[in-house]
Amino acid sequence: MKKAILFLIIMVVGTNIFGQKIPTSSCSQIIIPTPKRQRTYRGVKPESSYPEKFEAYICFEPKKSTYTEEALNALDSVYKIAFDNNNGKFYKITIIGYDDAEAVNEESSSLARQRAIKVFDYFASREETEFIVRKTPSTFFHSCNGETECIIKYKMPFDFKWINLNEKSKEERSINGIELKNKAYILVENNPEECLGKFNDYYYPSQDTTIITKNMSMLKMPKGGLKSITHTKDTLDSEMTLQFEDILSFEDLTRNYQLVPHRRQYILNAGYFVLKSNQQPDYDNCELKENFTQNITIRLPLEIQQNDARLKFYAKTYKSNGTWEYKTIPTAKNKDKETKLEAIIGSLSAFQLDTIFVGKRIDEKEMSNYFYSAKEGEPGAFQAMGGWLKPYKLDKRGSVIIKKEMEMILHKPIRESASE
Repeated sequence: MKKAILFLIIMVVGTNIFGQKIPTSSCSQIIIPTPKRQRTYRGVKPESSYPEKFEAYICFEPKKSTYTEEALNALDSVYKIAFDNNNGKFYKITIIGYDDAEAVNEESSSLARQRAIKVFDYFASREETEFIVRKTPSTFFHSCNGETECIIKYKMPFDFKWINLNEKSKEERSINGIELKNKAYILVENNPEECLGKFNDYYYPSQDTTIITKNMSMLKMPKGGLKSITHTKDTLDSEMTLQFEDILSFEDLTRNYQLVPHRRQYILNAGYFVLKSNQQPDYDNCELKENFTQNITIRLPLEIQQNDARLKFYAKTYKSNGTWEYKTIPTAKNKDKETKLEAIIGSLSAFQLDTIFVGKRIDEKEMSNYFYSAKEGEPGAFQAMGGWLKPYKLDKRGSVIIKKEMEMILHKPIRESASE
């Protein structure tokens, strides 16, 4: 009965005003700092809150590692505040044991340590574990699914010390005017960073990442551009692989040429990039698609003959009906001040990691400006416009001949090629 009345008093005082000293006996006591005053409104009760930190002093029998009955009441009260199921703080605990401030002998040399262990064991035994384990109601945020309520279970971080007071000064034998002789000191404080540790935030990638290929094309991926999971204690796979490959040479493109896939338009293929990662959002199952902006950057330096070709980047773009097609992504030009050479820069989202084409949209009547008529089975032949086309032909000496308009869009055409 006495414990129940004591706890009721502490919780009423603690959760509403968090007063100063709360004595639980003539020796043991809890100290809870006074919080900032909450603004109240008519008809609205102020929210109950839990302290950012609080302290307790636990009394022991002289020359023993047995705490008093009143001290047990104090420990119970500390437990009920710090381990309340509605308390969303992430507490760590400091436990310091003190001796009787008498000359140290064989019998008393470990007294301070035994008292600290006794307090530690009290909290561990309440959770029936080897360590002090705490469950905290919380939320975690997933970039696709938003905020989710959860219970985070974690091993409570602790500082564990014992101090012999015999040779300490008068000032060192007290804290805030409270004598430490025959006591253990407890400090409980909110510290999410230490409680959650490295599990606190996951960003994929974990930092801004830039990859440059041999052709000086560049992919820039900002921190968290693919996925983020924050404020969690779950064990997650933090490894991320990011691959970026460009296919730009005339030989690679024309060996198995294809137009950029599109149902209604003709888009020339002047090169393409393959972007892959093991961490990226699932478009169909992602509920918060607006979190993924076009913040991934791809850059391609242009050859001199390409400057006037009006090339753009094309990427998979999802439509509201769940289908997708290749469309232009925001593309800009940038000129190097020193070399005067231009580059095109595109912006895409995490949903568009796949194949990014470099191309140019043309009308059907312009196809003959770029391709030769072909027959099925000819080298480089591909199907289009109900027939077969090819991007080059060979003269009698075996040299490659390409049309001038096609030459303008290609990146680094082969040396022995000739245009017509």
